[in-house]
Amino acid sequence: MEDHRLKAFCLVVEMKSFSKAAEAKLITQSAMSHLIKNLEDELGVKLLIRQSKTVIPTPVGRIFYEHAKQILEQYTKMENDIYTVGQKVKGTLCIGTSTTAATYLLPQVFYNFSKNYPEVQIKISISNTESVLNTLQEGKIDMAIIEGKVRNSNLFLNEIAEDEIVIIASDDNPLTKNQHLTPGDLIAQPFIMPETGSGIREFIEDFFHVLRIDPKGIKISMTIDSPELIVQMVQSGLGISFVSKWSVFKAIKNGSVKLLKISNKKLKRKFYLVSLEKEPLTVAGKTFWNFTREYRFFMPF
Repeated sequence: MEDHRLKAFCLVVEMKSFSKAAEAKLITQSAMSHLIKNLEDELGVKLLIRQSKTVIPTPVGRIFYEHAKQILEQYTKMENDIYTVGQKVKGTLCIGTSTTAATYLLPQVFYNFSKNYPEVQIKISISNTESVLNTLQEGKIDMAIIEGKVRNSNLFLNEIAEDEIVIIASDDNPLTKNQHLTPGDLIAQPFIMPETGSGIREFIEDFFHVLRIDPKGIKISMTIDSPELIVQMVQSGLGISFVSKWSVFKAIKNGSVKLLKISNKKLKRKFYLVSLEKEPLTVAGKTFWNFTREYRFFMPF
């Protein structure tokens, strides 16, 4: 349940495009334009301005957007409250997740969950671990799925899967001939690093401290926020990197990258399901929470 005109308007503002908003709402661009014009005619004000290839809200449009977002959030809350009282597994579920979890762990979970509970609409927001947890604490999402450390003791965590961090290099990198790397080998190499604020970046820096390597002494050739792109850059020979095992199994299988060893000890971390409450308040949230906790994940290799 929602006001389709309000939803259409918010999509145009957020995507800065009538065509992209129409595609997201699964309607034609002319239908989207008609919805916005209908709103403007009813209010008697101009809400949006087309500038070159982008669309921006007018001063009145910005005010209207803020109120529209609040109204849509109330629609969602009303629906979820009604379904909770009626014990119906139905409604909207907002989940924040890190890129690695979204790309490699969750597609199969969402597919199986949606088959069992087709009346639950899942909205996913993807960011680094730090941003996802901030969004959760602001109450903008129902739960989070992230990897790495969670320092806030007020959050409730459930371990759902294990991850292993591996060091990779291109198949022609001279380091692939070494049985074990030394700290000196790492310092001498250019690194392709994940973005600051991500769970894996924090993990890497903690690992450097264990090896008594000053992270400031590492040669960083690139900083990238996409695990897939990091693997591709390593394949191209632009540097070495630490990555999740989940993100590199295809490249390992086809032989374009090689695993490097620094010790016989595996670098392990966990994926967590995180909530502000011991369990989510809505029926849809509780159902997904329990479904994911019981889901069996298998390491790729």
